[in-house]
Amino acid sequence: MSSTDVDKLELGITEDITHLSIQGHFANANHPSPPVAAPPPANGSVLGLFSFGSTCIVLSLYNAQASGITIPNAVVGMALFVGGVSQFTGGIIEFCRRSTFTGSVFCIYGTFWLSYAAVLLPGTGIASAYNGEENMLGDALDIYLIVWAIITVMFLIVALRKTVALITVLAALVVTFLLLAIAEFTGRSAFAKAGGIVGVIPGFGALYIGLADLLAADPFPPFLLPQGDFKH
Repeated sequence: MSSTDVDKLELGITEDITHLSIQGHFANANHPSPPVAAPPPANGSVLGLFSFGSTCIVLSLYNAQASGITIPNAVVGMALFVGGVSQFTGGIIEFCRRSTFTGSVFCIYGTFWLSYAAVLLPGTGIASAYNGEENMLGDALDIYLIVWAIITVMFLIVALRKTVALITVLAALVVTFLLLAIAEFTGRSAFAKAGGIVGVIPGFGALYIGLADLLAADPFPPFLLPQGDFKH
């Protein structure tokens, strides 16, 4: 075999290797690796339920005059940041998860706590504007609480086919708002105390549902809590 033939043979091998290399490169380019599935969005209902439940329990115990407390203004900080900001954030997360019901519940009750704290804060001047007109202030708060009772009834109607736990929380919350409204209208502290006692029920109920959702979201929960789901 001549040197010319050897050169041609080597050249042919080089061309084949180069061709296969280029072909393989473009073959890999035409087959990208499969996309990695994104993790599911976080459940904002746990944040909303814990925020609502804890703030509701504190205010209800104050209204029930636990430990002789008759002025509930110490709840302002918690109403602003836990019941207000934290719960509203949970509602936004639920809206991002396309959950209209829970997003609406947490956002609207988050604004309830913010507005209630604004009434109690002396710096806002809301309560002081009624100096000398305590009866008018009572009537104004009576209307305020009745409106929130109506809103809660609307949520209760939607919740009638969800869970027994949620129905219990919303029903007890309606009674709480009505008792507090009667207390403002009549000026009788006994109704406010009764509203505080009943208000503990939706508070602990919200914590129960929040814990149930938290356990259900855990891949290896130590146990699960029943909520009384309805079969559809």
